Amino acid sequence: MKTLKLAITNNPDLSDAIRVYSSMFRMAYNRLQEGCSENEARKRLQNLFGVCSWLASSAAKEAHGVVTLNKGKKVLFGGKLNLKQYLKGLITKEQFRQKRLMPLCSIGESNYHGNRLFSFDFENNVVNYKPSRGIRKEIKFCPVKKKLAQELAKVQELADQKKMPVTVKFTDKYLFLTYDETLIYNEAYKGLEQNRVLGIDMNPNYIGVSVIEFDKNDEFKVLHKEVFDLTALTKPSGKASTHIKSKYFTNKLKHETLAIAHRINKLVDYWKCSKLAVEDLSMKPSDKQKGKTFNRLANNKWERQLFVNKLKMLAGIHRYELVEVNPAYSSIVGNFAYGNENTPDMVAASIEIARRAYKKFEKGWFYPRFNVETQDERWKQTLGGVKSWKDLFRKVKEAKLKYRFLLSDYFGNAVFSNFYNKRKWNYYIFV
Repeated sequence: MKTLKLAITNNPDLSDAIRVYSSMFRMAYNRLQEGCSENEARKRLQNLFGVCSWLASSAAKEAHGVVTLNKGKKVLFGGKLNLKQYLKGLITKEQFRQKRLMPLCSIGESNYHGNRLFSFDFENNVVNYKPSRGIRKEIKFCPVKKKLAQELAKVQELADQKKMPVTVKFTDKYLFLTYDETLIYNEAYKGLEQNRVLGIDMNPNYIGVSVIEFDKNDEFKVLHKEVFDLTALTKPSGKASTHIKSKYFTNKLKHETLAIAHRINKLVDYWKCSKLAVEDLSMKPSDKQKGKTFNRLANNKWERQLFVNKLKMLAGIHRYELVEVNPAYSSIVGNFAYGNENTPDMVAASIEIARRAYKKFEKGWFYPRFNVETQDERWKQTLGGVKSWKDLFRKVKEAKLKYRFLLSDYFGNAVFSNFYNKRKWNYYIFV
């Protein structure tokens, strides 16, 4: 078990709660020494103090642990020195009582996202205390070092997945977090295949996913193809939309983007992929020269960084490699090399992203071999003189030719499709 001591930076005014909990702890300790069971002590605390059952249970559990540790010996709460100073008049009665206070404790529980009475936002250095419905007190703590911040991010992820209990204690100055750090390392996926890569192609409306497997000759076959369609969440809401509705769709899009990241994480385990490949994008808000609607999607609504950050966190927890590759010309390479009626644009691009990630740092691996003879007769005639993927890209753009296998034209070819009403996104699987 690991316990972190974090300095509280704000003033959440929790003195009353700490005072009540200290009285509960002392009473539970004394009753347990008299022979009461832990359950009986909890019921007495709940009836006498009128607090929530879990806080009473935490006080009884903590007191039981101290009784066991002390083997039934009497305890002078606050210590002998504190009592002597008070009797000699060196400290006031208020100071004497202050030193007798115990940290308020809430025992962690996996099934309640880590803890019943607390929610965690470690990214913003915040823990929220929620003793009852309608009451929420924010506890801010000092930023921690990078390595510890990464560990806390993993703790929160496992707590959100109901896989890790986190016990929380606090005084008026310090916050204590206790968790089993070995659970982080026990989450590693087993039996991952070094020759399998899961590739992802991202854009504001669609996420294309593919799984490819390489043989000894570095030739690959496609094992799985699917598409997540987010257009129901990203399309403009219209003139009748209100601020509340707009805020709902913004939060909903973030929530579902994270849900898709978790789904892809499960695909990594299902297909036993050792690598997850994503595009290495660094985009700043700008005019894309494709109209206001596209600018709004690309600059404002696209939760690309949120999606990638979540995948990085999941990859760190489950111990597989996340590879960011240069996506240059991946769309045109994907559509010409792998695209067809059963491999729409975003899936074809994801295959190329996955292929590049397999041997990212090997010289000459970045582009597949270009051969115009592999194209159909229409493209052979159009692409005369083209000798590389870059030349192909320029030729197609200058001629304004359509080369993408659009999902809207071929979604009927999917072997499985479903629209999740509550999630508000479509899901397609191709073969």
